Amino acid sequence: MSLNQSQLLSSWPNLEKRSACDEGMELAGSFLKAARECVITLGKGRTSGSRADLLWTYNAMVQHSDSCKKCSES
Repeated sequence: MSLNQSQLLSSWPNLEKRSACDEGMELAGSFLKAARECVITLGKGRTSGSRADLLWTYNAMVQHSDSCKKCSES
């Protein structure tokens, strides 16, 4: 099943409705940029650097969220 870009983007949660501090939002933005880079480079000589960036930004975002009261609110 193929998925076009608008379908993919509509499946992302609305980040403006999330409870998060400024640092948490910056980390989320960094993660989304890294994820975008991984998707863009699919099939174009995947590099370990883009995967490492994705994992690093994800781990930083999760670690921050676990320790930040505002980011861990539902």
